[in-house]
Amino acid sequence: MELELCLDATLDLSRSEVRHGYGLFETIRIKEGRVLRLPQHLARLRRGTAFLEMGPPPGQEALEAFLAAHTRVLGMASGVLRLYAVDRRLIVSAMAFSPEVRTSVGVDIAEVLVRHSSSPLNRFKTLAYLENRILAREARDRDLFEVIALNERGELTDGSRTSLFLVEGGRIFTPPTSAGALPGVARQVILEAGLAQEVSLSQTDLVRCEALFLTNSLQGLIPVHFYRGRALKQPRAVLEPVLEILG
Repeated sequence: MELELCLDATLDLSRSEVRHGYGLFETIRIKEGRVLRLPQHLARLRRGTAFLEMGPPPGQEALEAFLAAHTRVLGMASGVLRLYAVDRRLIVSAMAFSPEVRTSVGVDIAEVLVRHSSSPLNRFKTLAYLENRILAREARDRDLFEVIALNERGELTDGSRTSLFLVEGGRIFTPPTSAGALPGVARQVILEAGLAQEVSLSQTDLVRCEALFLTNSLQGLIPVHFYRGRALKQPRAVLEPVLEILG
C-alpha cells in the first residue's frame, strides 16, 4: 500500500517511529519553478522504503499533481522541497531557499567518527542522522566547510552533507558506495554522464590531487579551495562540464 501524501503534517512523538529514527527523507532543489531530478530522488526513496519494509512512495505523476494542488512550490524561483517517509505517510514540505555563497571552502579529514562501509545508514537518507550531525559539528568547530569521514579500512567516504570528488591527471574520481559513500543524486548524475569514475581513495590521494570539489542536491558543485591549509587549483576545463550538467 502506497504511503499517504500529507502536507506539513505534525507527528505524535509518543507514537511515531521518528523516536527511533525509523524513516527516510529527501531534500530536493527547486529552481525556476522546476523540481530538479525528482525521478532520481523518488527512486532512491523507493529503494529505502523497500529496505525498511514501508509502503512505496506515490509515483512521480501523483506527487507532481499533489504539489500543484497543495503548494506553491512549482512557482518558486528558488526553493527546497523536503519529503519525509514516516508512519505510513509521505510528508511534503517546501520553503524558499538561497544557495550559500562561499569564497573560501576548506575541508579536512574527520577525527571523531568512522563510517562503517556495510551500514545501511550509508545507503539511504534515513532519519537516523546522528553520524552526519556529528560530522557537521566537527566541521563547524574546526572552522571548516566540511570534514570527510574515513571508513574502517581508512578509505575516503564522504562528508556530512556532500559527496567528494577529486581531480588527478585531468580525470575525476569519487569514492564508491561500497566504501560507505552515500549514493547522492548529484553524484549519480555526474557518474551517469561519464564525467567521473568510482575508485577506492585514501588520504594520500587527497594530498597529491590537483583539485577537489563537493556536491549535493541543493548547492550543486562546491569547489574546495583548501585542504589542510594547502591551496587547491580550480581547473575550469574540468569543472565546467560538471557545472553545466548539474545546472
